Amino acid sequence: MSTESAPGRGDRQLFVVARSGSLDPMWCVYVDQGNPPLERRWRVGCFNGDSEDNALSATVWTISDRIRMTTEGGVAHEVSIAPDGRPDRGVSVG
Repeated sequence: MSTESAPGRGDRQLFVVARSGSLDPMWCVYVDQGNPPLERRWRVGCFNGDSEDNALSATVWTISDRIRMTTEGGVAHEVSIAPDGRPDRGVSVG
């Protein structure tokens, strides 16, 4: 698992969790908003490594309310994060 705080936002964290599926690796990206005990977790995207091109290669904050997730195949998925921490959409690859 890797974590990264949003630029200028100590109350917003990005988490990437790698999981081993039955056959294929999987990466899920989450955003935590707030501080304990009132924090919320939102799923932003999941990437199934059934094909090397679908594997997640990088996840970064581009600004404090936008995440870019890039696959090994070079496809970038950008998701905006609302003030309450909720992503504007979910990404599912593979």
